[in-house]
Amino acid sequence: MPPPLYCVTDATVPAITTELLAAACAARGVAYVPVEVERFDPCEETWLRAGDMLFRPAVSYAAVRVEQALFTESAATFYASGEALCFDGAAAPLLFARRGLPIPRTVTLLRNDRAQQRRAVELLGGLPLVVKVPGGEGGVGVMLVESWASLVSVLDHLFAAGRTPQLMAYVADAVHWRVVVVGSRAVAAYRNHPYPGDFRSGPSSDPADYEVPSPSPLTELAVAATRAIRREFAGIDILAHASGRLYLLEANFPCYFPQAQVVGGIDVAGAMLGHLLEKSGRLVAI
Repeated sequence: MPPPLYCVTDATVPAITTELLAAACAARGVAYVPVEVERFDPCEETWLRAGDMLFRPAVSYAAVRVEQALFTESAATFYASGEALCFDGAAAPLLFARRGLPIPRTVTLLRNDRAQQRRAVELLGGLPLVVKVPGGEGGVGVMLVESWASLVSVLDHLFAAGRTPQLMAYVADAVHWRVVVVGSRAVAAYRNHPYPGDFRSGPSSDPADYEVPSPSPLTELAVAATRAIRREFAGIDILAHASGRLYLLEANFPCYFPQAQVVGGIDVAGAMLGHLLEKSGRLVAI
């Protein structure tokens, strides 16, 4: 009998996410066990058996703590190692750069210093540039700034709010790709199109924009980014410039995988569960 999948979820998780995971489990005879963050009691000991599967689609601080309480080295997860469970995602751009992965030139500002800001703008190739505040979703916190006056007013606001902004070179004439990686392969890729009157982009509603990608520089970069954050599942955002150059933007874990499955018809949930089942078998055999 296959091991169960424990799914850490809360009210912020879209219903379609858990529905697809539960359906993938049902198709393979796997018990789907939701672990609701709101009802989890940290005072009760909860033990996962060797080979049990664990995944956290929820992104809240509480959900992370529930996952950490449940985690055991003998459980099958999307973490490359137990230490990866405590990896600081905010450090990802620095890690990408140190591994030689191509990213837009980026400077993280730690204080509201005008002289430092002018040096940063020069280092990034001048205006326009992108101001990014990590932690947002759907492009929230990503701003295109085209003048010095706009930049300093935006930075004053962010520093007053206690944020740590990043300045990034603006890559014009590029296509925004989302690549979903499971294990060591890209299982889905799709284009994001710019919103009307906006430089930011969102996922396509056209099934023709979705594909199960063949190996390519795009998919190789996505897999490398997933490994860099010590994960075996991630949604990777990449800019493909008209020149052919690629720029890694983000590696998201967890990510909203239903987009590729519902619109593109790609069984991402099945690929995820298949990976965890295979990993579970290896762990039990040890």
